[in-house]
Amino acid sequence: MEELIKKFIAQIEEAQIISATAPLNIDKADFDNIFIAGMGGSGIAGKFTQVIMDKHGKIPVITGNCYDIPVWAGKNTLALVSSYSGNTEETLAAYDRLKDKGATIIAITSGGKLLDKAHKDNVDAIRLPAGWPAPRACFGYSLIAQLYVLYRLELLTLELTKEFGALMDFIISESKNIPDLAKEITLRLQGKIPVLYAGTIMEPVLIRFRQQLNENAKTLAFHAVIPEMNHNELVGWHDHYKDLAVVILRSSLYSPRVNKRIDLSKEIIIKHVDTMIEIEAKGYRLLQQYFYLVHLVDWISYFMAQAKGVDAMEIKNIEFLKSKLAEI
Repeated sequence: MEELIKKFIAQIEEAQIISATAPLNIDKADFDNIFIAGMGGSGIAGKFTQVIMDKHGKIPVITGNCYDIPVWAGKNTLALVSSYSGNTEETLAAYDRLKDKGATIIAITSGGKLLDKAHKDNVDAIRLPAGWPAPRACFGYSLIAQLYVLYRLELLTLELTKEFGALMDFIISESKNIPDLAKEITLRLQGKIPVLYAGTIMEPVLIRFRQQLNENAKTLAFHAVIPEMNHNELVGWHDHYKDLAVVILRSSLYSPRVNKRIDLSKEIIIKHVDTMIEIEAKGYRLLQQYFYLVHLVDWISYFMAQAKGVDAMEIKNIEFLKSKLAEI
């Protein structure tokens, strides 16, 4: 996993080339909505795309992480179907349902059954490099492919060439310090169950953080967003929870009101927990902050795996589940 994380910047560069030049036979079609289907490491990119499109898109985006698709999905829907392996059964089921409903599909995959279906059905496919042993390490490929598809179809208003130019200069500079910061944070998280908080715009990062802790570090973690948690979960901080560590993601992109809510929430929570960590999202653009935080939390999850003495690549529980499902 360490070598995969180290390839993050190279992956971003390669993903831009692949996504900007992949053939697309859709000519800036008129869609009413976008549906993104994907699971796990292939599905998380959709969460980021949804928020980015909320800020810079022309039509709404909904993500799906299951077998089903929304009842409204149909002929006016652009569907991005993402599975790195191309063999994820939930995503393949969603593909079939989307096809039956007449949606315009673009597959994002390295191969497998999804690519076979795309070729058979004359569906556009963004072909990702094969051979990566952990789909969760292919975040850069998946997210950049999705953004470039929407940009090339004139559904995303961000000027991606400029955005990624600024991103690359920034992330190359910051990447030198990220592993050391990750080690510092890991030391404070050892022996704790992380509880992750952030403003709504950073929820995709919270999900990524939790999933990487689950798979790489073999630990449970929980997350909630502010302000929503101020209306429910905040009341749960009643007893003292010595086994929990709270991690708060800060961002210059939060509204003043959200920042104030975070400050006040801290005053309440700090009375009930021994460890509280704040992480500042560096960068002044949304993509910069997203990629900075993703790279940081990936390193944290890896260093936590090392500290626990577990194999960050091992996913025995998932493999067991898949093997049993294959028998049915």
